[in-house]
Amino acid sequence: MNLIIIPTKFQRREAWRALIIFMVILSVFTVAFNLIMIQWKLSNIDLIMGVMWGPGFSALLTCLILRRKISSLPWNWGAWKWNRQAYYLPILYGAAIYLPVWLFGLGGSSFGNEETLHKWSANVIGESHYSIWAAMLNCAMLISIGVISSASRALGEEIGWRGFMIWEMRKVMPFWVVGIFSGLIWAMWHWPAILFSDYNAGEGDFYLQMILFTASVVAVGVILAYYTFKSKSLWPAVILHASHNLFIQKIFTPLTVQGKNSHLYIDEFGIMLPVVMWILALFYLYKAKIEEL
Repeated sequence: MNLIIIPTKFQRREAWRALIIFMVILSVFTVAFNLIMIQWKLSNIDLIMGVMWGPGFSALLTCLILRRKISSLPWNWGAWKWNRQAYYLPILYGAAIYLPVWLFGLGGSSFGNEETLHKWSANVIGESHYSIWAAMLNCAMLISIGVISSASRALGEEIGWRGFMIWEMRKVMPFWVVGIFSGLIWAMWHWPAILFSDYNAGEGDFYLQMILFTASVVAVGVILAYYTFKSKSLWPAVILHASHNLFIQKIFTPLTVQGKNSHLYIDEFGIMLPVVMWILALFYLYKAKIEEL
């Protein structure tokens, strides 16, 4: 069953108009915050929040300019199964990435970073004592309460990317183009931060990191487009985005004891993430074709 209604010529023209307005406004937001990051050569939490909400504000302003109701965006929660899958998927592909790295010592890596465990423990019982149980409690708080904090930032992006942009794209492009092209735009939007701030692996070839990052983000773009169109909601994208950031950046990577070349394999700038994500992306592209999405 085809879930997308074929748009009229007028609707296609209006979709291109909406996309152009959205991209122009987004460019202004992005340039402003990136100039600050380039000048300071950092990406603190306030700047990150400002940058991540750029797509959301751009989408809302575009709606106002086009005299569309803000409520026309896919705010509905949708079926619970999509939101549950969105939360758990990063745990599964995170394990698929990090377990081989830990088991085979790729790049000199291993599991169980004591510095991270002590930091987690200190967050609960202070720095004067250490308890593995306190560290585990902190981890439990991260994967529950922490995902809400992560979602507050991811929401800003997803209102723009999956709440607005891909729906306009789908009026003028097939699903596979929407997934790949939206992912590429999303990746390119990150490039200034990778090249000019501390949002990178901190060593090695930044251009190689940018290529690997782009490959993984394009693949994630396909997956998020699938979840968004299937659920008819932006919330699975928000949850998956937040869960990804939480588990990759705050749990799997910090738990890794890093060797000399660990950065070549782990986190968002290593080789393992794009490999695993493209296996998933091809799976979802196949499902979308079969389901005539």
